[in-house]
Amino acid sequence: MRSRQHGLQRTLLGAAMLAIAGALAGSALASGSHGANQRAGQNQLIPLYDDANSVDWTEACSQANGSGGGSWIVANAAAEGGGPGSAAQPAWAGVIENCYRYGRASVVGYVWTDYGQASIASVESQVDAWNAYYPGEIAGIFFDGVSDDVPGTTTSNQGFYRTLASYVHSHEGNNDEVVFNFGQNPVSDWMLDGEDAENADIVVTFEGSYDTPGENPYTSWTQAAWELDYPANDFAALIHSAPDGPTAAQPLSACGSLAQQNIGYVYVGTSYEELPSYFSGLSTEARNNSC
Repeated sequence: MRSRQHGLQRTLLGAAMLAIAGALAGSALASGSHGANQRAGQNQLIPLYDDANSVDWTEACSQANGSGGGSWIVANAAAEGGGPGSAAQPAWAGVIENCYRYGRASVVGYVWTDYGQASIASVESQVDAWNAYYPGEIAGIFFDGVSDDVPGTTTSNQGFYRTLASYVHSHEGNNDEVVFNFGQNPVSDWMLDGEDAENADIVVTFEGSYDTPGENPYTSWTQAAWELDYPANDFAALIHSAPDGPTAAQPLSACGSLAQQNIGYVYVGTSYEELPSYFSGLSTEARNNSC
């Protein structure tokens, strides 16, 4: 997928742009832990790559389910390649800061990792940039393009991504959230079974269309067996190209189905560039724990 520590305590969000969620609320943002496994409504991971559209951001931030662990919104500020860009942008500063007014969601910054082929220094520099451009506002990092191995090789990426997780968890001194987007089931639980500092907080195990042939349709996906050994709030799914319209049955069906597949955070929408027309209804269902 390309494309605040605020006041006394950072708001809990589950990170993320356009979505609704099948989620367990137990992701403690302030502490960076996912130990609480009680259910307090379903949470959301929302990839919102919309050029800082204030209408969309206000809707997402004010309506996302904030129960328990809360929700996450992923900011992607750069026009080309994704990430923080080369400088702070007033429009992005405005929507990110405004998001915390509602106490429902926290914002994480997008960084592309090229399946372990980017240099650690270049990735860490983007982490630094997010925090420098929007100080006190970025609650963690959404690492995109994550894979078990370097493509076309047998070189393991475990050390690469554990280094990045440790950097985010410790560098800013506030134990920020780390999201790894594999977009598919990882081969094992290596990103969750290490030391706390080097573990991911949320692992995206599915990204694709709802049911479009050739676009990794969700309707053909099942979770890996090992994922059932972990709480649902360790996992997220991002579904795009879903039907639009307030009465569309597929988004509601997908949300309920993901909740049964041990997925705690979910995006369901038409694209990442705008919120779907049914976002409000889906968020209501999430708050009622009946999505």
